Amino acid sequence: MSGKKSFIINEKMFSKYFKAFGDPSRLKIVMLLSVKEMAVGDIVEAIGLSQPTVSRHLGILREAEIVVDRRDGQNVYYSLNKSSVETCCTGFCDCLAIPIKMPHKSKKK
Repeated sequence: MSGKKSFIINEKMFSKYFKAFGDPSRLKIVMLLSVKEMAVGDIVEAIGLSQPTVSRHLGILREAEIVVDRRDGQNVYYSLNKSSVETCCTGFCDCLAIPIKMPHKSKKK
């Protein structure tokens, strides 16, 4: 070994994430869900796409574990899986040896 640090990349995991992040409509959905949980109908209304199209995008995001869903009667609600997104982003930066600067939280007195 030449003394360089060896990084392991999980190609399948990152490919799944970046495919999911690689569409402007899915990015809009992710941005909406970063603020609050939303029903499918509310997402449809907010981004102006048909319900089948939004459902297809949500399926891709769910498959990538970027969003999670829950049923309440006939409604399906989606929210951002923040821990999964954080794991992806920090893991990808780690494998590229890019340090991540975490914001400092102010201490309450």
